[in-house]
Amino acid sequence: MSTASMIINAKSSRNASLADDLLYVTKRHADIRPYVLERIEDLVPALEDIEKGDSKTLILAGGDGTMQAAITNAINRRRFQTQPDYVALPCGMTNVIANDCGLHGPPATSLDNFLWRRGRGEVSRLERPLIGMQLSDRQDPIYGFFLGAGLFHTAVQFSRQNVQTMGAKRSLALALSVGGFVLKSAFDNFQGPPPLSAEVKDNGGAFEQRDLSFIAMTTLSKLSAGIFPFWGDGADPMSVTAIDYPRRRLLQAALPILRGQSKPWFAEAGYHSWKSREMRLRFDGPVVFDGEIFHTAPGEDLILKVSEKAAFLI
Repeated sequence: MSTASMIINAKSSRNASLADDLLYVTKRHADIRPYVLERIEDLVPALEDIEKGDSKTLILAGGDGTMQAAITNAINRRRFQTQPDYVALPCGMTNVIANDCGLHGPPATSLDNFLWRRGRGEVSRLERPLIGMQLSDRQDPIYGFFLGAGLFHTAVQFSRQNVQTMGAKRSLALALSVGGFVLKSAFDNFQGPPPLSAEVKDNGGAFEQRDLSFIAMTTLSKLSAGIFPFWGDGADPMSVTAIDYPRRRLLQAALPILRGQSKPWFAEAGYHSWKSREMRLRFDGPVVFDGEIFHTAPGEDLILKVSEKAAFLI
């Protein structure tokens, strides 16, 4: 069996002892080579060292942003002749990626169980398409799984300021954030400009000017806390949902949207969901991609294209 490498982002969790717990587990398994990041800048030298070895499995112990950064660097720098199989170990605040295609349960316990199963050949492999996001044609893509803009960015800020500061994490944090934000949004509609005024081009069509409250997209098959606000059909790998501005019947629409259940009146009320493989958006504002915030620039396209995959062991 080849050596597995593990990257531990010590800053991803509020649990100060988590890195020590994970390192203790690795000592029970001789074929694991751990790297502890004290800051995200330590990721590149860790990957450079892993590249020199024979690791075919890369365990990522961190949040969604850690996983996005590691997968992006591995692909863009062509670090491996064959991309490794990843193991998503949930050690962040929300862990949306790991909830879909990673290990579940307390990180140290789930890691120990996985490593014993790996030694017996009792692991499964699954693939997920990656959204490649470019802020212009000249930049390398950033690869990840879940992206949102408009009120999605506002909801993330609401969560960080009002929910995560109280200590809520993971599924509980997401459920409280969504519930609180839906109630807040239902009573502040029609005030000010649209949260997102953008030109949108889907699958090579023409640009269309749209005033939106919210847009989100993912290549995951589930999110967290039973929430999956996508119901569109089609064979393309990226699920997309957009809510027009002004919002209508939000309280009535909220629960079926969060469960991915369409209603006959959705389209007329401005609730849309579909499948896509490539999108371009032109707007000036923030984008949240796997929990990381990026800013678009006027006059440049935000390019979203599915062209790569990542494989995970569970």
